[in-house]
Amino acid sequence: MGNRFASPFLAAVCFVSIAACGGSSKKSTTNNVSKGDTSTSIPKVDPTLCDTKGKKIVTFDLNRDEKPDVWKLYKTIEEGGANLEILTCKQVDLDHDGHKDYVVGFNRKGGMIFEKFDFTFDGKFDAFARYDEKTGSLFQVQRDSDFDGKYDTTELYDENGVLESVRRDSNGDNKPDVWEQYEKGKLVAILYDDDFDGKVDRREEVAEKKKKAPGKPLPKPDAPTPGADKKPKAKK
Repeated sequence: MGNRFASPFLAAVCFVSIAACGGSSKKSTTNNVSKGDTSTSIPKVDPTLCDTKGKKIVTFDLNRDEKPDVWKLYKTIEEGGANLEILTCKQVDLDHDGHKDYVVGFNRKGGMIFEKFDFTFDGKFDAFARYDEKTGSLFQVQRDSDFDGKYDTTELYDENGVLESVRRDSNGDNKPDVWEQYEKGKLVAILYDDDFDGKVDRREEVAEKKKKAPGKPLPKPDAPTPGADKKPKAKK
């Protein structure tokens, strides 16, 4: 995931086998698109998560239950006199319940432009990451810290993907009232709007020993579960 691992993130658990995002022994191709992720039988690609117009849709059934778990969208472009298929979006149902838990969008060169994560598998995305299309660096992450379906925390990163600031909405009015300031990825000060009028009421300098990032890095969706490759010790 590149620069994401150099930046602090909210701790979360989202481990999936490498096959979940790379491929499967069973796949099919279709151009049929639903009007949203509303199917109760055979899950379909969700056009509300990424543009499906004119795209070729390839599905993968990872757990062999005859229902797709991964949807890959391809766009056909002409380059050098040849037709090329470019991956534009991928939607993944990690827990096989018919709902999309991970979505990633790609630009023409294959670089990520956004990612969405549902860590709690409740049908609501808990994190939305955006990447610079030219450099590939992470520049913004929105998070739903209390899992109520609304983003209440915004992290901003510099051109190198290093955390610069965090804005938090603690009272749910869709306005930041806590601002965290970072230098080289380390927390140096916190500003508070105690009466929620949009103005800073106090500033707290952070001691060196208290400096820390908001959380741990987001794990790769295609990362294997830690320890999965280790063989159990034989009993004596």
